[in-house]
Amino acid sequence: MSDTSMLVEESTAAAPAPEPSTPAAHRRGVLASILRGHPRMLALVLPLAVVSEAAEMALPILLGMVIDRGIVAGDLAVTLIGAAVIIGVRLVGMLLWIYTFVESQKACMYQRHRLRVGLTGAVLDPRSQRIRRPAGEVLSIATSDADKASDVLDMLPWVVPSGLVILGATVWMALQDVWLGAAMGIGIVVMVLVVRVITPSLSRRYDAQQSEAAEAAATATDLVHGLRVLQGLGVQTRARALYRRRSRVALEAALVNARYSGISSGLTTLVTGAMLAAVVLIATIRGLQGELGIGALIAVVGVARQVMGSLQGLSNMPVWWASMSTSARRVRDLFSDLGRGVDDPALTLDALSIARDDRGDGVGAAQQRRGGAGGLHLPGYDLSVPDGAFVAVACSDVRDGDAIVDAVSGRIDAGARVGDVPITPAERAGLRSDLLVEPHVVDLFDGTLREQLATRVPDGTATDGSDDAWADAALRAAGAEDMLRILPEGYDSRILDRGSNLSGGQRQRIALARAVAADTPVMVLQDPTTAVDAVTEQHIAEALVAARRRTDRATLVVTRSPALLRAAGHVVHLQGGRIVAEGRHLDLMEHDDYREMVQR
Repeated sequence: MSDTSMLVEESTAAAPAPEPSTPAAHRRGVLASILRGHPRMLALVLPLAVVSEAAEMALPILLGMVIDRGIVAGDLAVTLIGAAVIIGVRLVGMLLWIYTFVESQKACMYQRHRLRVGLTGAVLDPRSQRIRRPAGEVLSIATSDADKASDVLDMLPWVVPSGLVILGATVWMALQDVWLGAAMGIGIVVMVLVVRVITPSLSRRYDAQQSEAAEAAATATDLVHGLRVLQGLGVQTRARALYRRRSRVALEAALVNARYSGISSGLTTLVTGAMLAAVVLIATIRGLQGELGIGALIAVVGVARQVMGSLQGLSNMPVWWASMSTSARRVRDLFSDLGRGVDDPALTLDALSIARDDRGDGVGAAQQRRGGAGGLHLPGYDLSVPDGAFVAVACSDVRDGDAIVDAVSGRIDAGARVGDVPITPAERAGLRSDLLVEPHVVDLFDGTLREQLATRVPDGTATDGSDDAWADAALRAAGAEDMLRILPEGYDSRILDRGSNLSGGQRQRIALARAVAADTPVMVLQDPTTAVDAVTEQHIAEALVAARRRTDRATLVVTRSPALLRAAGHVVHLQGGRIVAEGRHLDLMEHDDYREMVQR
């Protein structure tokens, strides 16, 4: 896709499906939504994680008690019982850690999947608003940012327990000696201040880094998409230079972000190191003064060491929080731009997992074929395409053609109907079984030629290669029979993402064949033959009209192609948003405006 790419018409939305969320829900926070979706994490996993962390922190304390009251006191029973307790606490802590780790990872993976699927569903849903974001940026948000935002579920089970246990250890230190508690408390306060100061700056720089990375990805996507064109124009060197510049900017943004992350880690490590040194020094002095026993001294040093380890882990929290919060905001903004929300009921995994097009009832391909839908009607243009008709619309201004495509796509409510069913943004998903709109700019997806053509074929069609008669007919209607000779493995040949291993004309003909194979009652095409030569265009026009000339099929083509206009049963000349002439192509050629438009 280019920077001005629209929503993809080929969506996975179902009919019936839940309605999109209300505008008030579009700005709901993604992180809050993630936490609301995992109450078990808050109610069970977090408390158990606190117990697991507390068990680890209790080990040096228990060890100090065993040394003082068992080994130093010469009490074998206390020593043995204490050793057994230490082993038991260690075992319980380890088992709880394993359980909480597994549960948090499952929740994190599930949430990543939910956000990725939800964003993809929103982008492909015809009820979503049109966006003009680069495809690379959308892909980056739906993958990288969705994953990073979900990491909050990975962070909570150790950040919250670590924070609580550190506070508990500070209280225990204060009970041992007020100066030990003071040293711990001062270190924690300084740590919080450092985190508070650094986090906003990191968030801004991380946002800049992600934006630059998305720009580089978008540039790479567009260059790959237009590789053949660039080679034909001989501007590969300039294209490479453009990508290098974008990539260099993204690299510099990443380096700046890494530099600030390093400063953050260095400052927090300095704070924790100074705190540990102060605690060890105070404890040693108290031990030499006889105020702390050998066991208590070991316990204090062990607890301080545990606290330092936890604080060093928490020292990366500004970086992680900046990453998660920035990614969550980018995900939220994309949902909002699409007119959807992260908690949209139509984008839940349950709703999307059962999404399907209604292809009709019955068994077998013949029974699954949809009957006539009552034609296509555009009252705003005083234009109707009844069942059995093949109508071409020639627009003097390309904006009129775009407006017609927007109206029949349901992107705007212009009073268009399929039969008696209005085509509106809300109803568009429910009409997918009866209406197919193929815009001028289309995409092919990674997969075999057979898989490309089978995207929307009626249920019951044999798409396993046992009978390719339906595919043969579709290629013939699109003037693409030669693809079976050009591609080395025929229908099993691999088509790369966006058809990057095909020419522009080949991509266009396969996209047209895919539309024909869908065999929808109403089909709208926009400039389907602009990338082919005149001879091929004439062949396509004749074959396409023959394929769609059925009593229960209505076809509208927005085009200036003389071949398609000549083959159409009826031609409408649109100028300034209104019909200025209509009839057969040869008759309309007597009008100067029409003739000049076609011959231009």
